[in-house]
Amino acid sequence: MNKTRKTIFITNFHPFVTKNTLNSGVLDHLSHMALRVVIFVYKDKESYFKNIYEKDNVIVEGINLQKETESFRNRFFARMAEWLLDTNVMKFHKLEALAKVGRPAKYYFSLIFTKVFGRISWFRMFIRWLDCLFNNPKPFQTYFKKYNPDVVFATDIFDDANLFLLKNAKHLKVKTVAMIRSWDNTTSRSYLRFVPDKLIVHNEIGKKDMLKYHDINGEIIYLSGIPQFEKYLGMKPSSREEFCRKIGANSNKRIVLFTPAGHFFIDTDWQICQMLKDLYHEKKIPQDIQFIIRLHPFLPVDLTRFVPDENFIINVPGPAKPNKLDKDKKEGELDNTFFQHIFDSLYHSSLVINSISSIIIDTAIFDKPLITINFDGWENQQKVPFLRSLPKRWRLEENQISWMSFDMTPLVKSKEELAEWINKYLGDPSLDRDKRKAFKDTYCWQFDGRAAERISSTILE
Repeated sequence: MNKTRKTIFITNFHPFVTKNTLNSGVLDHLSHMALRVVIFVYKDKESYFKNIYEKDNVIVEGINLQKETESFRNRFFARMAEWLLDTNVMKFHKLEALAKVGRPAKYYFSLIFTKVFGRISWFRMFIRWLDCLFNNPKPFQTYFKKYNPDVVFATDIFDDANLFLLKNAKHLKVKTVAMIRSWDNTTSRSYLRFVPDKLIVHNEIGKKDMLKYHDINGEIIYLSGIPQFEKYLGMKPSSREEFCRKIGANSNKRIVLFTPAGHFFIDTDWQICQMLKDLYHEKKIPQDIQFIIRLHPFLPVDLTRFVPDENFIINVPGPAKPNKLDKDKKEGELDNTFFQHIFDSLYHSSLVINSISSIIIDTAIFDKPLITINFDGWENQQKVPFLRSLPKRWRLEENQISWMSFDMTPLVKSKEELAEWINKYLGDPSLDRDKRKAFKDTYCWQFDGRAAERISSTILE
């Protein structure tokens, strides 16, 4: 490794980056090894990040990128990139746009465009070249002059704000390193609009997707593991009594953790909660259990029609929104308190029930039995639109197909199957342990506590 201490630019324009990078050990490694680290955030969050992260050789700069993001050129190339990614996810996005705003001519044109041009690699790369040539604003130019960075680290390569920094760096011949923010981004965001000098992905699945869909040379791809999950390795749980006291649970009862999908995905979360409640009161599942309904930290969850009781605790982690009426509430950040809470929630749970959530990875790390909901609420009593259906739409996305191939969780299709598997797993938590391990080993890659170090080394080498 080059021993010369460097100045590094880092982007942080999404709360998940706060969790994945700033609070996972990556920032600590970089600030220790570099001369200076400059973190870019949106202007309205500048004071928040300055209060927490700015110290010694770490500097926070707030920036407003609305003009660049909303420009005609950027919107045009962003749409082209969406149409150049030929995946099921992007097909569903087109259907959602049709259902929301109509314009069938545009819908069918986009389908034809994707089927024809989205499969021609040279055309995809030509559009990417045009994007860099004609859509190259330089909102970071002042900061390059001020700090003279040696390398820029874009933490979310599919994000527009990160894209502007990368393009600016390339124009000034500054080294570029970028990372995939989330495990599902490779097939769900768009065709990659910029190729950095180095690209960091979490695992072999991410690398395979980048080669298949984005015309990336495998020689620039570096595997890291997932630092935010490896943070669990150094954490200690709160006592069961303390954790239960904080959330209002009974420390003498086993905990079943249920993670609703959220209103962005489906409309039937409340019905699954009601089924769980009915199963309990019908005594079809053990009576020494209680359910924690853990909401998504950002996506609104509509549980207004579900009435909880002492065995059903609605848990609101971090900045989560308790129902869809709060959807305009400003997003918060996922700090270390959030980490500790999710750690305690999983550590003290005997079973996890999932709809659509990355909790499947956390669950495998903790070797907790996992049940996955794969039906749309009350059976045979309602017709769920295709775009709001778990089995008809969401399970057909590429990232879902990938993790389901490990067969480490039953995809239950009814209230009866749900009860059956609750009883099985609570009776024998070791069921499917080997499959959970295989899933963890693949998605978390090496899981050795060195992911943050690998990311830092890739940036600084």
